[in-house]
Amino acid sequence: MSFFPEGFDPGGTLKGGLDLCAIETPDGPARFIIGTDGVFVDVNGDQWFGTQLASVSSLGSALDGQAPEGSVTLSFFQDPDADDLIAQVKALGFAYIAGRKITFFVQPCASIEEFYAPRVAPVQWMQRTMRSLTFGVSGAQDRSITLGFEAWTENRRAARRIVLNTEGHAKLIGHDNPSLKHMPTTDFEEEKLFG
Repeated sequence: MSFFPEGFDPGGTLKGGLDLCAIETPDGPARFIIGTDGVFVDVNGDQWFGTQLASVSSLGSALDGQAPEGSVTLSFFQDPDADDLIAQVKALGFAYIAGRKITFFVQPCASIEEFYAPRVAPVQWMQRTMRSLTFGVSGAQDRSITLGFEAWTENRRAARRIVLNTEGHAKLIGHDNPSLKHMPTTDFEEEKLFG
């Protein structure tokens, strides 16, 4: 099974692709192109709206029991004559997106023409759950809205430690293994019998 759609040759001439992001909301999905301006219509007729003002953080691995969050940030200058975007998002409230899915796709394009008339559907490569919404204000008009989502290593946060004994080993393999009852229980250090 290939990551790419049937009929798409990833080893052939590849002109590029688009990073796409869909945010699930009660009013339906909001679709975005990350890091580039414009509007893209996929083979399903769905419109994706792009802006260079949007960026996605790097996705690190879990270390020391901490599962790092990922985030999508929209940084912009607020036009003083336009509606306040942060106020509009705050009016919707965090409940508008809390616990809902954010899905990332890649749209492969084998030719420049496919940016305007794609032959294959976007390919999903990750789906996570949205966890936070924060706002940044700097100076008179510099603003940011950051949407946080669970890390791809989220489940490591709640992982239970398995002790290496007969019960712990049974949890790993699905049945009892009596051999570990003979496991040494000392550290094998030599005892000093005399001063």
